[in-house]
Amino acid sequence: MQDAPLTSPDSPTKGRLLAESATRFPVDASLDLKALAHELLEEFERFDHEAEDDPRGNPVQRLALSISHRLETGALSRGALEQLIQYLTVHGFRDRARRLRLALGELDPAANEAALAALFERAFDRAGSFESARWLLERDLYGLVLTAHPTFSLSGALMRDLALLATGMDDDGAPLDAATIKQLLARVAASEHHADEPLTLAREQTLSIDGLERLQLALRRIWRIALERAAARWPDRWRELTPRLITTASWVGYDLDGRSDISWSDTMLRRLVAQGRQLRALTREASRLRAAAGGSDALGASLELLEAKLTLATGTVDDEIATFERVRADDPATLEPVRALSQRLNARGSERLTKVEPLLALIERALRAADGNAPLERDLIVLRAELCAVGLGSARTHVRINATQLHNAIRKSVGLDTAPDDPRHRLSYLRAIEELIDTVEPVTINFGSVATERTSAKRLFMLVAQMLKYVDGTTPVRFLVAETESAFTILTVLYYAKLFGIEDKIEICPLFETEKALQMGSRVIEHLLESESYRTYLKRVGKLCVQTGYSDAGRYLGQTPACGSIERLKERILRLFDRPELAGVELVFFDTHGESIGRGCHPGGIEARLDYICTPQFRAALDADGVRFKQETSWQGGDGYLWFQTEPQALALLTRILTWLIEPPAAQHDRYYEDRDWATEFLTTVKEFQTSLMDDPAYGALLTTWGANLLFTTGSRPSKREGDGDARPSASQLRAIPHNAVLAQLGLLANTIGGVGEAMKRDPAALADMYANSPRFRRMLSLIEYGRAVSRPIALSAYIDTLDPGLWLARAAKTKDAHRAESMRRIAEMLEEWGVHVQLAKVARKLCDDAALLDRHLTSLPDREPTSVDPHTRAKLALLHAVRLALVHEVFLLATEIPEFSTRHDVANRRIFLRVLQLDVPSAVGALKRIFPATGDGVGQGDWGEPASYVSDESQDYRRENVAIFEPMLALHELVRRCSSAIAHRIGFIG
Repeated sequence: MQDAPLTSPDSPTKGRLLAESATRFPVDASLDLKALAHELLEEFERFDHEAEDDPRGNPVQRLALSISHRLETGALSRGALEQLIQYLTVHGFRDRARRLRLALGELDPAANEAALAALFERAFDRAGSFESARWLLERDLYGLVLTAHPTFSLSGALMRDLALLATGMDDDGAPLDAATIKQLLARVAASEHHADEPLTLAREQTLSIDGLERLQLALRRIWRIALERAAARWPDRWRELTPRLITTASWVGYDLDGRSDISWSDTMLRRLVAQGRQLRALTREASRLRAAAGGSDALGASLELLEAKLTLATGTVDDEIATFERVRADDPATLEPVRALSQRLNARGSERLTKVEPLLALIERALRAADGNAPLERDLIVLRAELCAVGLGSARTHVRINATQLHNAIRKSVGLDTAPDDPRHRLSYLRAIEELIDTVEPVTINFGSVATERTSAKRLFMLVAQMLKYVDGTTPVRFLVAETESAFTILTVLYYAKLFGIEDKIEICPLFETEKALQMGSRVIEHLLESESYRTYLKRVGKLCVQTGYSDAGRYLGQTPACGSIERLKERILRLFDRPELAGVELVFFDTHGESIGRGCHPGGIEARLDYICTPQFRAALDADGVRFKQETSWQGGDGYLWFQTEPQALALLTRILTWLIEPPAAQHDRYYEDRDWATEFLTTVKEFQTSLMDDPAYGALLTTWGANLLFTTGSRPSKREGDGDARPSASQLRAIPHNAVLAQLGLLANTIGGVGEAMKRDPAALADMYANSPRFRRMLSLIEYGRAVSRPIALSAYIDTLDPGLWLARAAKTKDAHRAESMRRIAEMLEEWGVHVQLAKVARKLCDDAALLDRHLTSLPDREPTSVDPHTRAKLALLHAVRLALVHEVFLLATEIPEFSTRHDVANRRIFLRVLQLDVPSAVGALKRIFPATGDGVGQGDWGEPASYVSDESQDYRRENVAIFEPMLALHELVRRCSSAIAHRIGFIG
């Protein structure tokens, strides 16, 4: 089996792939890795074929045992496995680059610019008049929101290399030559495939701003093309245009939902860093324009003044960044520089640049002076457009907080003793919060107020007020509220916004993602519209913003039911727009779905991805009702930023998005919308399966037994939700991304495909009819098909059977090495005592049976399109699972060599062993190294005036145990995690 080739030289198949300093075990430079992989794949195919006659035979498990036997006999070394893992990782990396290239479509910048010019020409033809064209160009049609969700499975350098390999060109669009590609592949082969270490919030922000700058460069090109086409049509009026079309936003550093590790000073620092980066970019552009203008006339003078103002502002921000970098939340003394800074800011008042208007005035002056110099005029208008679009930051700012945090803040003020939507008190709570809104008097604050405020919700409002006052008072801040289930929550936001004087500068946005919220979301909006205070606010900001969450919705309901529920919510909210109070109000839907199918991202190209969350039918309904609409989607962490690592990539992405936005959706006959009852029953069956999974302790045990121990750290956010102190395993303990990641690593994407087989068996004939006559249903099902194609139920079974005492006893009976057999019996004894296998096997049977039903009914569907997952990908996924299982077996066997020790070390030997069985190897080895130090205690050594021949047990060194047991356990566990990176490449996402 061969990987689909890229237009680049082959990566090495012999010798060292990793740099020597990164290897854990001795390597064999003569080893033919391609031949070894081929040999193991052939062995898997043989086992797979034999399984047709032996239903209980598991080819992944058999291959893992075969690899384990080779390790036992010396036919295969640990170093060889390390080399094999890197070989498979590099080939998976290349395959991932190929699929990214296909998803982006045309990548040549010249071709995309020509496509954009033709797109604008067609749009202007349809518009007819300048005013209609202006209406199109100056609207916000779509927004990309960059988040720091923990999907960083690659370093920044490798993310860039993946993009270069996918596009085959540099930032200028020039093709990479063979020598450059060879160097790139050598670099990839010598790198470890995981995120930057340490992966801090600051590092996440740097990666996000890098991406935002590339997107902004692509937007500048798009705006120039739009202006060129407009100038050709309306030579006397095109200078009036300030194009928008697409916006960018970020919540990196500002998302406080469920996080207490981000202090107020961290958030302020991150906002200042974003401003500093943008001011530098603007300064460079102003300098370029000044040089292009030349001379010392009014044009040159205006641009020189613009550059000077930006340079001065940059220096000011640099000073403020240095001040906030020194702040420590737990050290009040570090606030003194902030106090001094605050005094200086208020003393010099208007000297600090906090609004774009002074810059816009200078641009307008330069435009008047540049009369007749069309290229320079275009560049000045583009600069004006950028300032209007993102203000004094690298992107618009989104902050996020949880509804519970708001309720805790307001509780005493309104006597909130129960849930806000408690029917016994709901009206009283609403009346109380309305009275607060009506009578509130705005307060003034300073940084001292922010630093001493203990309530997280109030502190965030205060911080936003300070951002608007000192950083950027022009661009509104989006205020997202997670887990909104009542109008009371949003009115609480409005109250605090008025209290701190920022109600005109924030866009309040409820997030609907729980089952209850998706059912009641439109009622929440209706209840809000009954509030005069909210109606007044809505008229002021002119936007009704709603966020939907495919992540937690999909985790609890399953992805297809979540998608259906979100679509119904949107339809219900759209129906509210026939009310007079919503006349002229823009509707904004922000869909957070990331890049993983486990979070609701369609595996097709950009058009399929957008159609999945915003259907042609919904867009047609918006047009029919005359509702002004903006679609926003999230691009999450490392998986999301891969789409704009180079300028040609960013331009290709925005070209695909703009084409989808501007071209009218084709009319479609769709059975899904004619038979919603059938569709509802189908999705309800899936939902019931998924909710029963989430409630099943066995499913919680499946996720948490090995859980995140299979993975490298993929973000600065904790993988577990705060407050999850329950010792019992629960699926709700894991956040959505690690939840998805663990499922992918165990080989079965349960929250994507689970329950669909059960739903399909209800009425196969109706299923086939719906599939044949509904583009919407086929699009939903293609996500399921992809999820099934990258799932290997046999791998899940093999992982669970590794925890079966019976397997180890059977191995012990067949093993000729008496010492190794005794080790296997010890493992069986510990697994018997733990007793987790019975629980896990039960849920695995449920999932595997449903997957088998899914297979049976998928094969019966008419005219199925093949998925993008080819046979070699599926085979190599199976091989990676088998290799990792063999490594896990080696870790378990090494654990039996741990010497006995007394319980006075605050941990029992059995407890250490259990940690190893849970693959919590770093924790276990850390404890063992404290109990058995590699070097003895030197305190008693030296001249004490008299000789001593006695040596205490505590003074012994345990170098042998460290070298032969502890260090190899750590190294093997590292290889287990490196398999996870290789699997992520093959699947296309980490979580």
